[in-house]
Amino acid sequence: MAAAIEGVRRGCRVTVIDEGPRPGGQIYRQAHPALPGEEFAEPAELDRKHRLLSAFQAVVERIDYRAEATVYAVFPNGEIHLAQGDRTEVLRPDAMIVATGVREQAIPFPGWTLPGVMFAGGAQSLLKAQRVLPGRNAVVAGCGPLPLVVAAQMLRAGGRVAAVASLRSLRTMLRHPRSLWRGRSILLEGLRYERTVRRAGVPELMGYVPVRAIGGERLEAVALARVDREGRVVPGTERRIACDLLAINYGFVANSELVAMSGAEMRRDPLIGGWLPVTDDYGRTSVPGVFAAGDGAGLRGALVAECDGTIVGAAASLSPTAVDGAALRAELAETIARRARHLDFQQAVRATLRLPIGIWRLVTDDTIVCRCENVHSSEIREALESGHRSLNALKRNVRSGMGWCGGRTCLHAIASLAELATGEAPSEMMTPRPMVRPVPFAAIARQKKAAAE
Repeated sequence: MAAAIEGVRRGCRVTVIDEGPRPGGQIYRQAHPALPGEEFAEPAELDRKHRLLSAFQAVVERIDYRAEATVYAVFPNGEIHLAQGDRTEVLRPDAMIVATGVREQAIPFPGWTLPGVMFAGGAQSLLKAQRVLPGRNAVVAGCGPLPLVVAAQMLRAGGRVAAVASLRSLRTMLRHPRSLWRGRSILLEGLRYERTVRRAGVPELMGYVPVRAIGGERLEAVALARVDREGRVVPGTERRIACDLLAINYGFVANSELVAMSGAEMRRDPLIGGWLPVTDDYGRTSVPGVFAAGDGAGLRGALVAECDGTIVGAAASLSPTAVDGAALRAELAETIARRARHLDFQQAVRATLRLPIGIWRLVTDDTIVCRCENVHSSEIREALESGHRSLNALKRNVRSGMGWCGGRTCLHAIASLAELATGEAPSEMMTPRPMVRPVPFAAIARQKKAAAE
């Protein structure tokens, strides 16, 4: 939204392709206007949300806004292939800004495919978009700030939270006092969420993780256990808690498949999103005309993403020589400084997201890792032992990553399991292929070709 606003301000013809039915993305997701109920976020977050949505709404009539549209391929020749309704279309823009955000990360464990086990952000999306509780009695687990936020919002919505299990205490952020001070307004929001959880008397289990989901046709309970600094389960610490919802989140992985498909140079940083495009301060990738912005270029939060959108939107509107000039930097100085301040705060947040490689030992041989293709951990281990070390080789040999999600759910888990087994992290990501998202054959058959935008 921020990039589109800036593009319009600079006189560009702007097309926004949005997978959602309404503007807002994941963080500022909107419910349908007809749905009753309230939002359970902090007032300051709601103010940021409505301010940006209002600014976007003010220019949306000058934007070619495509709601409920999906980009399923981007090619090195600059083509964007999208699906909307029962048709597909090809666009050839002068510049494209890939702002595809992140997806949640899970550590597979026995029973994690049971109905009732879901991502914490997915539970939050149901609260935001549908105004419904995803469960009546929840356990929320993982690391970083999101599990605590989701637990608090479920409580505010009238739900019950049986426990919050955190791999790392959020007090880890205290090791970065300067970063905390620069993000003190966000920190205060977090403290208010924590107060909601404490006032409700919810047990907060530090150093605990889910090791087993228990149930027949759906989730009935979860077994939690303490892990040490290396991620190994401490014997004798297992606790069983009855619940009908287990919401998990162990950080995030960038949705970088489209920018990788364009031919952009990629790098891997597991802490801030896995495989990421190599970009400069203006979001430029190694492919001319292809820009990356927001969390899809590296996990940095919504406040950084909004600043990033303005900066990258400005850069995409100009010629390369103008981007490199001092005039643009001077014009964007305030936004660049604000982005730097928010980035500094993210240093403290990242301290809570570090995962010891040993935590992946929670994945037992009979645990399903690739849900689409029903691939078990033992099959991946056997393929690694047979010498198939790259992610593409594993994909060819055991079909992990060949399903509907294209590896989005299992890719990071497989890379981490490979690193645990071999001692070396995979050097290249699994090659993304069309269709990055499922598209009906009938829609591909009815393809509309557009002139250059």
